[in-house]
Amino acid sequence: MKFSDAQQKEVIEASSGKLLGYIVDAEIDKDTGFILSFIVEAQGTYPNFFNKKNETKKVAVQNISIIGKDVIIVSKNMLLD
Repeated sequence: MKFSDAQQKEVIEASSGKLLGYIVDAEIDKDTGFILSFIVEAQGTYPNFFNKKNETKKVAVQNISIIGKDVIIVSKNMLLD
């Protein structure tokens, strides 16, 4: 799978079915070149005067339960901040 394909998928939290957002970046191990985690940006959080940074969460690759055609499902207790 290409990274651009992953960016188009919704990231869903498994137990509640809540939409976490979409993948905007990845953390890569510089020695091996493997992806360690994905950075997910919450949908609907727009920067404004007081909050210039969007809310993001880090999802470790090994904590992804399912990668489907349209969604990526992760466990709530597996999210990193």
